[in-house]
Amino acid sequence: MNFEVLHIGLTDYEKAHALQLELVTKRLSGAIPNTLVITEHPKVFTIGRTGSRSNILVPEAKLKEENIQVINVERGGDITYHGPGQLVAYPIFLLPKGRRDLKSFLRLLEQSVINTAATFGAKTCSIEGLTGVWESPTGERYLPAWHGERKLTSMGLAFRRWVSYHGLALNVEADLTPFSYMNLCGLVGKRPVNLKDLATREVSMEKVCEVLIKEIQKQVAPWEEI
Repeated sequence: MNFEVLHIGLTDYEKAHALQLELVTKRLSGAIPNTLVITEHPKVFTIGRTGSRSNILVPEAKLKEENIQVINVERGGDITYHGPGQLVAYPIFLLPKGRRDLKSFLRLLEQSVINTAATFGAKTCSIEGLTGVWESPTGERYLPAWHGERKLTSMGLAFRRWVSYHGLALNVEADLTPFSYMNLCGLVGKRPVNLKDLATREVSMEKVCEVLIKEIQKQVAPWEEI
């Protein structure tokens, strides 16, 4: 399953969301191939289908002071934060007929991030019952339960007739302060971490982006029509 990459740079969240919807429509009609949108966003909290503003821990005035938008969206999951220094990837992918398992696709994206982090010497994992990618002090790539590990990558997807949109947000070198203004993913006690703080090698947004694209390609390559 091949795809093209569309780099749109630092883009307002609502503008990027509108672009996603446009690309989904085009993908469904066959006007475009599978497309991976790569971006960063100005400060914004997004709340998914199962989320609530009750997980925002600061007054509205604080959000206005720091120019943090709050936007409800149709992806899965609860509340998360996007901001500069965070690599955001939106796969506009039509899942092949033999591979229409939404959870498997989410696991595929998680594995892509775990492999990307490993390229920079960072130990990360997936955790049973939770989405996204987390630090792994033990070096194991899968943990049966959460025991205080910090979150490197948030994930939330939506689908329209088997075309995916929304996606993943990988903290590379972001200001993590706004995460303290909410319950991350609606979970009390969960904390974020940047890749640069876990890595043993030099990290740059450009290089991380390059590696992530290659790792996603490796993961989706076997996903052919069967």
